[in-house]
Amino acid sequence: MWNEDRQKIKTGRSSALAWESFEHHRAESFASGTEQPSQALAAHSFPVLAAAVEFAILAIVIFETGAAYHLVVFHYVPAPLFYAGTAAALAAIYVVQCALGRDHSIKRQLDGREQLRSAFLRWNSAYSLWVLGLFLLQMTETYSRGAILAQYAAGLATAMVVRFLLTRVVGRGLRSGLIAGRKTLVIGEPVLARDFARKVREAGKGASVVNVVTVTAEDLEDEAASKRLKERVEKIARDAAVDDVAFAFSWSNAGSIRRCIEMVSAIPATIHLAPDPHLFWVRYPVLERVGGHYTLRLSRAPLTVKDRILKRAFDVATASVLLMLAAPVLAVIAAAIKLDTPGPVLFRQRRNGFNQKEFRIFKFRTMTTLDDGGVVRQATRGDQRITRVGRVLRRTNLDELPQLLNVILGHMSLVGPRPHAVAHNCQYEEQIRLYARRHNVKPGITGWAQVNGYRGETSAIDKMLKRVEHDFYYIDHWSLLLDIRILLTTVLSPTSYRNAY
Repeated sequence: MWNEDRQKIKTGRSSALAWESFEHHRAESFASGTEQPSQALAAHSFPVLAAAVEFAILAIVIFETGAAYHLVVFHYVPAPLFYAGTAAALAAIYVVQCALGRDHSIKRQLDGREQLRSAFLRWNSAYSLWVLGLFLLQMTETYSRGAILAQYAAGLATAMVVRFLLTRVVGRGLRSGLIAGRKTLVIGEPVLARDFARKVREAGKGASVVNVVTVTAEDLEDEAASKRLKERVEKIARDAAVDDVAFAFSWSNAGSIRRCIEMVSAIPATIHLAPDPHLFWVRYPVLERVGGHYTLRLSRAPLTVKDRILKRAFDVATASVLLMLAAPVLAVIAAAIKLDTPGPVLFRQRRNGFNQKEFRIFKFRTMTTLDDGGVVRQATRGDQRITRVGRVLRRTNLDELPQLLNVILGHMSLVGPRPHAVAHNCQYEEQIRLYARRHNVKPGITGWAQVNGYRGETSAIDKMLKRVEHDFYYIDHWSLLLDIRILLTTVLSPTSYRNAY
């Protein structure tokens, strides 16, 4: 194939099919491992194999769990063949749901969190259908309630573990070349095409660049050069069995894009248009609809109504329980503060919350001053304003406990971007673009930035930029599981206590 392509390049226009760039790409492909080994598992074969493995493991675990339960409790297994058949049926219902939802595709397998969420939801759905089927067919007499519960628990645990392991297998398989990603042909302007191909290779997210074809507007307008280019592209696509063709052009170059679409019309592959280089500032562009017309979503809106209801219910329930459990601790801390230094037990400061709405945040007083004006000086290491009790409270995050009241009152959430003093908000809004986007959700007692070590004093603008970047990530990737993870990390991880002074 290389020799044939070399010959075609030599006879074509140099600007369209540059010999130097081809040789460079060939060497780069072998060096970077984008040339897949012959024994690599094809991208379209993996979902079938993954589904088969998942079905076999689940069917065995479900059957063995039911059999073990009856052996331990009743000392025999009633109707083994019936139990084996129902176990296979339950596993099949689950796997078919996953297959219809394309859960086993390589692209989906790369999102570990979404895979665990999907496995949990689909298992509960499959189990409900299975129990309903047993009831309707009057087969529940053979099953004991204990066996049903044991199979549910064992099956759920197995489904989650198998899905977790599959995500690890896919990640390592793609990196090692044992699993071939979707074969992608990149066509476009020389600089943009090579840059996009490089990004795809470096990402390692289930796509394998098989070749890069660089073209210019002049090449596409010249009839002879365009014909040679079309023949070469079609040959590459046939020989490599290309799954995707990606165009890397400036979006203003509509003529070249249209001609390339016509050129690849005979190739049975998915056609993509790479992001315009002038949209580098857009974090997560998504295609959506507004009034029936397609649009490019540049930024995610605040949480949906369903998301807000779910998050609020979780906040109120959890905060209420924590407040009751922490009542004795709150009383001891209040007494210690009162005995340590004169002044109020609680410190109330103006902060900006959801949609920039101002509220008063509750904290245990940890300093001898109560700054809340146009200038608020941040606490620093060895700050003489911090009291003896306050130093302990700040290092253990216990000074934040009264904010559970803010959560119940609706000012805050358990998890979200940490609210800053109003004076600091005014300062950073002038220095950091899009800073105000942090207020698209309610502020939190803890947050993604805090558990990653970005808390405390922000003496340099770079520190605040890192904090804001993590806040944006949280807003764009919110889920209830992420909130639970952040809460647990806040308590258990040493990183959460970094820079606490």
